[in-house]
Amino acid sequence: MEFGYWGIRGLGAAGRMMFAYAGVEYSDVQYTDPNEWFGVRKPELLKVNPMINLPYVVDGEVVITHSNSVLEYLGDKLGIDGFKDDGEKYRYANAQVLDEVYDLRNALMQVVYPFHKFTRTAEEFEETCPAHLSTKVPAHYAKLEAWMATRGTKFLVRDASPTSADFHAFEMLDQHEEIAKKRGAPSPLAAFPKLRAFYDEFKGLPRLASYFASPSFTLPMNSAGAGAWIV
Repeated sequence: MEFGYWGIRGLGAAGRMMFAYAGVEYSDVQYTDPNEWFGVRKPELLKVNPMINLPYVVDGEVVITHSNSVLEYLGDKLGIDGFKDDGEKYRYANAQVLDEVYDLRNALMQVVYPFHKFTRTAEEFEETCPAHLSTKVPAHYAKLEAWMATRGTKFLVRDASPTSADFHAFEMLDQHEEIAKKRGAPSPLAAFPKLRAFYDEFKGLPRLASYFASPSFTLPMNSAGAGAWIV
């Protein structure tokens, strides 16, 4: 399979982690020159999928795009989700977590990228970041903490093993840990013991050791070329 995204962690990290977890070889296409995407590969893939965007997966004649759809496809294709055996309640729980985590990601993008007109300079980012960490992040974390308490599971969807939603959830938790650490702020997970336990459990998964030791994990979190204040 071909997995395509910018040469950053961003929305690509969860997919790359899933390939590592499944132990499946793939073509990791990391675009660093915008023309490679907009001028070459995107026009090719538009012929197959008119909605094509980054990230995407090409699996033979199948072309899947958009973040949550890509993760759900990989969860099924790589045998990570296995919802056919676990019941439909897991599939829809997974979809809800994916959407909630994407809301958290969008809240972060408001303060990371200047095209939202909320944070226009690096100086403004340093001014708006504390409020993001102290108000918006806890609001999202509280939902995920209560969700875990309601379900009574070690991961966000089930107890036995992670599903596709867990990979994006971990990535967003990890990005916020790094953001806080670089600014000498307390861990955003400090007040959320269940999320903290999930974060530690996920990062300690033996099947992900190769990913955490790889260059993919040390890629910039966001795109400096697009004006991000965190790299």
